[in-house]
This record gives sequence, C-alpha cells and structure tokens, in this order.
Amino acid sequence: AENGDKILDTHVGTGRMLEYLYRNAACEVCGLSEDMENVRVSRSRLRNADIVYGSHEDIPWREDTFDSVYLKAIADPLSEKALTEALRVLKPGGQLLVGMRTVPVPLRYLVTWFQGTSDDDLLYPRARYQALAMMRRLGLTNITWQATDAFNGVCIGWKALPSERMQL
Repeated sequence: AENGDKILDTHVGTGRMLEYLYRNAACEVCGLSEDMENVRVSRSRLRNADIVYGSHEDIPWREDTFDSVYLKAIADPLSEKALTEALRVLKPGGQLLVGMRTVPVPLRYLVTWFQGTSDDDLLYPRARYQALAMMRRLGLTNITWQATDAFNGVCIGWKALPSERMQL
C-alpha cells in the first residue's frame, strides 16, 4: 500500500490491519464484515473509516473504487462470486490479495506418513491451486503465492489495465 491508496478489507474482523495501514501508510481504509459486532469494534477503532455490515459476495461500493482489495478465503473452495465482486470494485492496475490458510509441508508429510496413505489433497492443497487458477481465468496478471507465516499465505494478483485486457 502506498500513501493515499484506497483499500478495502472484505473481512475486516476487529480492524487491526486497516488501523495499521491507516496509521503507517496514510491510506484511506474501508471495511466490510458479516458480523455486526466486528463492525462496531472496527468503527470504534477507526472512526474515520467507512466500515459497513454486508457480504463479501455483494460488496456495496461502486466499480473501480479501490487501489487494493483484501479478500480472506474462509470457504474451501474460494467463492468465485466473492472473487468476482472483489475484482468489480478493484481499479484497473489495482492489487488483489486473497488470504488463505495452508498446512506446512513437513506437517503434511507427517500426517500422511502417520495415516499410511498418500493423501493428494493434503500433500497438494487444492484450495491454493484453485484460487490461483481462478485468478488467472478471471484475467488477473502477475499472480504469485507468498507464505505469511507457518499456517497462512496470500495469493496476489493485479487487475489488468484496459490496454492489457485487449492483449489477453
């Protein structure tokens, strides 16, 4: 995030991430939650932010509003409707981040060893690969996967500019 960017967190929780961005990157921050208590807590933490109650599958902002959108993949598989909505409100050239849980490689191998089987779904997490494939199919560019800690990671992609969409 850069100074002045407008950022949406579609699973705002208690607002800690947005608070960090607001204070340290001077961003305009907005949040969305399906939990009214989280909306209240986030609003008390971020009095100047636009925090609303609603669904990440029906985002109540106009098209091309945000420089960055953060979508937490809480369902397995990732909802294509939620991803499509996030792209709708993301500006061309904007960054989409999809946070996901992951199981560390050593733990995956340990579990399959103890089970005495080769569980391909555990060894090769489907959700991450499905999310990356869905992002490619929906036209995102420069898509990457980054581990954020031992149990979480983020798929990152950029919404194509109109000139790039014509080349795709």
